[in-house]
Amino acid sequence: MSTPLHTAVPGDALAAADLQPAVDRLVELAGTCCALIVDDTAFATQRQVLRRMHSLLNLAAWLDGGPAIALLPGRPRIEGVHVASAVDYAIAAWHRLPSLDARLLLVDELLDFFQAVLPGDGAAIVVAAWRLKAAADGDAARSLPSALPPVYRLQDFHGRPWEAAQYVLLPARGLRSCGMAEIGEAVQPDAPVQPASAQQRILRVATGEAGTLHLSTPQILHSTGEDGPKLAALTNQDVQELRARTPGMRVLPVVLYELARRPELTVARSALPMRPAPELALTLQVARAVDPQTPVAGARVVAFTDFAARTGAEGLSDASGMVRLDLKPGTRLEALVVYPSAGCWGLYQRDITLQKGALLALQPIDLAVPDHLREVYGDRDLAAGEGVTVGVIDTGVDATHPDLHVAGGAAFVTAEGDAGGAGPAAVDGDHGTHVAGIVAGRGSRPGVAPGVKLMSYRVFPNAGSGATNYDIIRAIDRAVADGCDLLNLSLGGAARDEAVQAAIRDAADNGVLCFAATGNDRRGPVSYPAHWPEAVAVTAVGRLGTFPEASSETLDVVAPFSTIDPRLFSAGFANVGPEVDLAGPGVGIVSTVPGGAYAVMSGTSMACPAAVGAAAALLAQHPQVLALPRTAPRAAEMLRIVLAAARTLGFAREFEGAGLVP
Repeated sequence: MSTPLHTAVPGDALAAADLQPAVDRLVELAGTCCALIVDDTAFATQRQVLRRMHSLLNLAAWLDGGPAIALLPGRPRIEGVHVASAVDYAIAAWHRLPSLDARLLLVDELLDFFQAVLPGDGAAIVVAAWRLKAAADGDAARSLPSALPPVYRLQDFHGRPWEAAQYVLLPARGLRSCGMAEIGEAVQPDAPVQPASAQQRILRVATGEAGTLHLSTPQILHSTGEDGPKLAALTNQDVQELRARTPGMRVLPVVLYELARRPELTVARSALPMRPAPELALTLQVARAVDPQTPVAGARVVAFTDFAARTGAEGLSDASGMVRLDLKPGTRLEALVVYPSAGCWGLYQRDITLQKGALLALQPIDLAVPDHLREVYGDRDLAAGEGVTVGVIDTGVDATHPDLHVAGGAAFVTAEGDAGGAGPAAVDGDHGTHVAGIVAGRGSRPGVAPGVKLMSYRVFPNAGSGATNYDIIRAIDRAVADGCDLLNLSLGGAARDEAVQAAIRDAADNGVLCFAATGNDRRGPVSYPAHWPEAVAVTAVGRLGTFPEASSETLDVVAPFSTIDPRLFSAGFANVGPEVDLAGPGVGIVSTVPGGAYAVMSGTSMACPAAVGAAAALLAQHPQVLALPRTAPRAAEMLRIVLAAARTLGFAREFEGAGLVP
């Protein structure tokens, strides 16, 4: 569009016939995408490619034979030849782009280009065309600062009007019904998709009697058995037709949940400083306090020149413990925070000035010194909790840790084909192992109920990011089938997600209690699923003297303090409210992490398994209740016993619920 464009006048429009060449090229590009999938293509990569291919086809169906696109008067007048030329330029660039990431970014820019076309604003279309050209020329990363390498993230694909968004399909009540079988089984491969089958699944394009392009939707992407929940790709029209055809069926959007670990402080991206010359940068040494010759690798160092504005610099220590900050030596810091990965406590200092080569000494974890969890529960008998089965729905558990015995479990990550098993995820895998140790650790750092039968259900992907509600309900469904009594969900989100609520309610109907963390939004409302009345919501408290005075945990010490114990406080990060049922130790908790190590973590993620472990140890003393039929009355009686045993900690109801289970 380098030649001057005329100005649109009232009545100017892009007719469907004008866009037909572009429609044909979109279908062509979709087929080219399909050719990227070969026999050894990883499943996650298949999902990236297939999702964009499906979007191209839905876009083509949207444009083919559709209404004319009215052009805004006074704006550049765009013609069909301009749109077709933009698509041609993208297709011509396809084969010369060097990587799959670059090609997927090109498709994303092409889809965004058409999102600009649909409103008919010629000026916006021109801007989108230049963005598309940058991606086609391989210049997107340089010319578009916000552009990131494409990754498979469900939420990135719900914004365009022609997109078939992902939904969870559930019966009117519960998780299973014979009516679900009528929707059809999933087209979910057990092995990588073959190129031919991918074309059969995705390129189901047919010409109707009137010559209109149609797609075979809805697409069932995954099914939890013939009569169980399903994951489907649906357009808005599909949703309306499905609800009309199957009254009572719940069609719920896919929702992502995050871990309920306390968020770490970080420098605001907009406040990152200009990088000084290497000789002027501030280099620091991170080491153990008792042995400065032992470096601490992988520690995240965050230095704030203005704490309130979150300005400053941050870096990660290397194998020699050295970290480089983009600050001049001698810069005054309002605050310095260090977050180690394992083996040491964090560090928090205020109003300091550091010179080049300064030592940041971290206090090593001493397993003989009790944290708050151990102060409350002591060294439990290894039989505590025996006869109770606990499922940890999280990032996976390291079954090779000497302090853990994992009886079973599985992975429930649809985007990865459920590959990788119940062990720790490649990213954030320490979280699930830490949670498991709080419940059922044995040996060096005993948990609250070492005698339970421990099950691990991994719902967070190896690549990181959130867990979908669909995968969480699959994990809950499996845990119920495996005979779990209590489930730990140290995760949460802000969305009112009825899918996970349905799974938690179904678990209760089958005699299983689900405990969920309230979240860590610094006194925000209780997050979901803990917010739902069917879940047991657990918030976090801390106690002065159970962590080093200079540790990063001191940032969590805020009012209110207990009226019974002045050292006890409601954790500053914790979400609270009338939905809170219980409280548990959640500040500076030492527990197991992968590789046979131990680490300190804080969050309602830690308080939740403390409550689960206490409940398990308590219920083990009531075998007559555990022997009840697995129906709703069993879950209700277990909850009654747990809440009756809880003791107030000296806080208002919204900060502790019924209190702490001893």
